[in-house]
Amino acid sequence: MLDPDRFDPAAHVAAAAPAVGLALDAAREARVAAAFALIARIAAPALAVPLTEAEEPAPVYRP
Repeated sequence: MLDPDRFDPAAHVAAAAPAVGLALDAAREARVAAAFALIARIAAPALAVPLTEAEEPAPVYRP
């Protein structure tokens, strides 16, 4: 589970950007890292809800 207090968005961006072929300058890398930090904080409450493997996180359409 993602712990927003231990998540290092700058390290994530520095590692992930080259892996997907992005060349980011320092300013853009900082803005992307700030966005990831915000996303992690917003998602933390939803990710903290315990789910078993049998539970569906969303309804499944079955015609």
